[in-house]
Amino acid sequence: MRIAIAGAGSVGRSIATELAGNGHDVLLIDRDTRAIGVDDLPQVEWLLADACELATLEDARLGDFDVVIAASSDDKVNLVFSLLAKTEFAVDQVIARINDPAYEWLFNDSWGWTWRSPRRV
Repeated sequence: MRIAIAGAGSVGRSIATELAGNGHDVLLIDRDTRAIGVDDLPQVEWLLADACELATLEDARLGDFDVVIAASSDDKVNLVFSLLAKTEFAVDQVIARINDPAYEWLFNDSWGWTWRSPRRV
């Protein structure tokens, strides 16, 4: 399975490590050069770019991915990346991290997502 992840922080890297370790082709996208650690995760493809720029996502051929994951620490980035994946590239499976519960209402089924509330403990 081909999976693109926006956000190469601790959450994005953790997800990428797990997925690549299970045989998936993973692309990590981040615009921060400090987040890019090619040597840390050699089994992952890296793209130094803004995940909210349409041209970047076109160059990355986002429409060819089976799953995209918005894993940045910025809810605005996660929302824009998710919306572009769904509306411009018709990616079937889009997963978005919501950092601030106040923004949950933005990630709803009106954008074509199937909403599953996280299990709270």
